[in-house]
Amino acid sequence: MRIINKRIAADPSYLPRISLIGAVVFVISVWHIPVPVTGSSSHPVGTPLASIIIGPFATVVISAIAVFFQSFVAHGGLTTIGANTFSMGIVGAFGGYFVYRLLKNVSPLWFSAGMAGFSGSILTYLTTALELALSLNPGNVMHYWKLYSLGFIPTQLPLAFAEFAFTGYVIKYISETKSEVMNTTSSTDKFTKTALFSMILITAIIAAGAYIGYLKGYNLAGIDGTVEALAAPAAVSSGIGVKLMARFGEPLGFALVGITGGLVTGYFWNSWRKT
Repeated sequence: MRIINKRIAADPSYLPRISLIGAVVFVISVWHIPVPVTGSSSHPVGTPLASIIIGPFATVVISAIAVFFQSFVAHGGLTTIGANTFSMGIVGAFGGYFVYRLLKNVSPLWFSAGMAGFSGSILTYLTTALELALSLNPGNVMHYWKLYSLGFIPTQLPLAFAEFAFTGYVIKYISETKSEVMNTTSSTDKFTKTALFSMILITAIIAAGAYIGYLKGYNLAGIDGTVEALAAPAAVSSGIGVKLMARFGEPLGFALVGITGGLVTGYFWNSWRKT
């Protein structure tokens, strides 16, 4: 809301623009197609398109308003506004916008916008599937997250491709006719782009490996535990790392190790690169 107020103060035309895009998001996201397996329905989202035009933070606000009014026409409900806003308005908007910014300078505008629409749609429903699993099946979240995600695929993939085409066309048209309408932000330096791209790539590889391992029945044991069990099944670990984990717990222990390693690597990175 603070960002919206600042933008309106600097550009009064921003307010009717938000109103228009809010109506667009409501109309796009209210259209639904029944989904097998989950007993739910699948929707286009529209929030990646909105985030490119008015910015991702403003998109969160109009998404909350949209899902509020949708609750009166048998979509979701008052008690699910938080979950729906998170999946569609936060994950869908910021995920799509990040993809758009990442591809904007290395691909045609229509393609980067289209990929934003596609990615935002898929991310929204992966998040929705996770929310369903957490809400309905807290005892076996991973299994039901996979089940609900697979249930969304038959209808969501065609909708995601449609959102790719629609978002790409609209953004290309606006850029050619009303470029001042587009949301503008400061450019990102090359190092930041490279770092963000590397982070996403590495995270995707790790997530894919973990998911494949889960499908094969390894229960996400992790690389280190699997290697230790196969290479030295009789070994007993008693090093300083094990003692620290036992004292502080794994989350805090890994956080301390990660922060320390990141600081050391970042601090010495320039000298290592030069030598």
